[in-house]
Amino acid sequence: ETGVQTCALPILRQLDYSISLRLAQSINHHSPIRKFFQIATISGTAFFWFIVIPLWYYFLNGEDEAITFGFVTIIMLIPVFLMKQTIRRSRPDFKDTRYGAVVFDEWSFPSGHATRSTYVVILMAIYMPEFVVFWIIWALTMIISRLILGVHYISDIIAGIFLSSIAMIFFYLIGWLPTIPWDISKYLP
Repeated sequence: ETGVQTCALPILRQLDYSISLRLAQSINHHSPIRKFFQIATISGTAFFWFIVIPLWYYFLNGEDEAITFGFVTIIMLIPVFLMKQTIRRSRPDFKDTRYGAVVFDEWSFPSGHATRSTYVVILMAIYMPEFVVFWIIWALTMIISRLILGVHYISDIIAGIFLSSIAMIFFYLIGWLPTIPWDISKYLP
């Protein structure tokens, strides 16, 4: 059994690499489709959401939801950061950062964009169920953009989706979803 595991891991790594490489090379570097993915990927960054969340809070009367969303965004940075710093998997050698693809760190595992995309879909399905199809399309765009731009392997994406899904289940089980149980709005301007 150990021999099978020893043989399977290099095969899975090679498969992960080759499929990810094919996806990254599937769209010409000068294609407008690639440019779309380069621009769209910005909306998957934590920095983007740290701008959107206060706007949501102050202008869209979504106080509880925005506070919970901000809380989840901050909390989810921790396991992603710790995993990236512990595992230290380098980004693919075929990454395309020539035209501003968003890469804030040198480590790829797990994908922060996939982690965020997953919890955004889950939270938006709770808060704005009428727009869930939009959020699913947005999440798929984030995931595809990271693969097309070659800044993640497929396994990075899968790990981000899994991590976020497990965290959302945990937050629900301990009563932090649909909204965190603390009223911190009195401390906000």
